[in-house]
Amino acid sequence: MIKTLALPGALALLFSGAAFAQAAADASKEEGYYSAARIVGAKHKADDMASTARPRIGSFVSIDDSANLITGSFALGYDFANGWRVEGEYTLPRTDSFVSGSTRWPSNNYHDIKSRRVMANVYRDFAVAKNVSVYAMGGLGLAMLKSEGAQINPANGFGGPFNAASQTNLAWSLGVGVSYSPIKKLTLDLGYRYVDMGKTESGWNAFTNAVGMQDEMLRAKLVSHEIYLGARYKF
Repeated sequence: MIKTLALPGALALLFSGAAFAQAAADASKEEGYYSAARIVGAKHKADDMASTARPRIGSFVSIDDSANLITGSFALGYDFANGWRVEGEYTLPRTDSFVSGSTRWPSNNYHDIKSRRVMANVYRDFAVAKNVSVYAMGGLGLAMLKSEGAQINPANGFGGPFNAASQTNLAWSLGVGVSYSPIKKLTLDLGYRYVDMGKTESGWNAFTNAVGMQDEMLRAKLVSHEIYLGARYKF
């Protein structure tokens, strides 16, 4: 009987202690606006390149569907001092090149995608120690994508361009991270997030292909895996 009552009692003490620690951490924080800057190491991936419109000559081949890059972002947010934060974030423009081909033709398609984002992010902070917290985040916003490129024979350099086209897509992100506040008003963040920027496509081929038609178009779905280091300063 004593053992039966001891376990619920221990759990109650554990959860009440965690809740007290969170409440104490929240009480020590100040509500207010903050600005943030982040250095972002990202891996952009062009999914679904096989949906590219092309003559049915051979089978589609993905030659290079990812790009590793360093970029940055800036944000302006509000900390409610109760574990919740909201912010608007702008990610700097970046152009990546992805390559595909065919098992039957000599030329490759080079798909250049320029991307930038404007996101509204929501964070939930959980205190784990003095000046240290972990967080989960989600974001929703717009991804501005521009697709262009060329079809080139690597052996001789012959080929031609695709017409450029732009899309504005609904983008979303999910992530986790850890925060440390070395001094009052300044917080450092280390986090990971997955970002889906939606589908993009170029215009039709601007060159004359083997059948003399405009029937080729570059397509992809752009996603990003990102690790970032950031600093937040509360006004």
